[in-house]
Amino acid sequence: MDSRLIVSLKSVKNFYGSKIKVLSPAKINLYLNILGKYPSGFHKIESIAERISLFDEITIVVAKHNDIKIFCNKKELASSDNLCVKAAKLLKEKYKIQYGFDINLLKKIPVGSGLGGGSSNAALTMLAIDELCRLNLDKNTLYELGSYIGSDVNFFLAQTRFAVIGGRGEKVLPIEGKTLKHTIIWPGITLATKRVYGNYRGKLTKFLNNVKILTYALKKGDNCLLENNIFNALENSALCLCVELSAAKIKLLESGIFSRVTGSGSAMYTLCKESLQRKVKSILPKNYFVFHAQTF
Repeated sequence: MDSRLIVSLKSVKNFYGSKIKVLSPAKINLYLNILGKYPSGFHKIESIAERISLFDEITIVVAKHNDIKIFCNKKELASSDNLCVKAAKLLKEKYKIQYGFDINLLKKIPVGSGLGGGSSNAALTMLAIDELCRLNLDKNTLYELGSYIGSDVNFFLAQTRFAVIGGRGEKVLPIEGKTLKHTIIWPGITLATKRVYGNYRGKLTKFLNNVKILTYALKKGDNCLLENNIFNALENSALCLCVELSAAKIKLLESGIFSRVTGSGSAMYTLCKESLQRKVKSILPKNYFVFHAQTF
């Protein structure tokens, strides 16, 4: 596991009370296209994702009880539907782990923002339990397990800065890239992924060269080439469903600042120098959340 993601690790002799604390990073989509639909109903996508320095924190403690319990600063997320719980249960059942876990989730990544917080939480829970319990799972095994949990989980399991993503999100090809700086903008509104996909009215078109061009631009650190080829097929759908997001996009455009919706929204990101990052905050309503982040 990437050592930068491990905040602390404590092993106790009888194992009960052993605990690990990890960072769970967010992501943005530099490219997202819809290529079709599977018979199962899932969309076939092509994407380039970037891991960024905006984190939730997850602490997992080996418990004497046999259950998986979750505690969260967002009370609505402390339920059995949380992807952390589903990921822990999957490992516990498959590898016949004989003890329980107390999971403490400190949520900082906005929920329903397209920043991948839930998928990241699931992936980092799996990686943390693998580290804590010394399961020594290889990457292919982790990918197979991650595909059961959610579409973006495997990107975070890959522990890479950038990756080309395919299928319904489970296929991951790590790629190289220079560090990018962003301002993340969130109007404080949640957009349901299902709703944004349901509102999508674009044509199913494959941009044959975008992935190649963006891969080249990332490797060379060519921000101008990046801006000209960054694309999100779901952006118009998200903007139509979220007036506040659309208003922010217009204000940024009027100020000459490039921005793009990430994933299914409702967050946007800029690709700009630090001097412009300060300007972004000044032109948006004060109730908007503005985060500065970079490639991680």
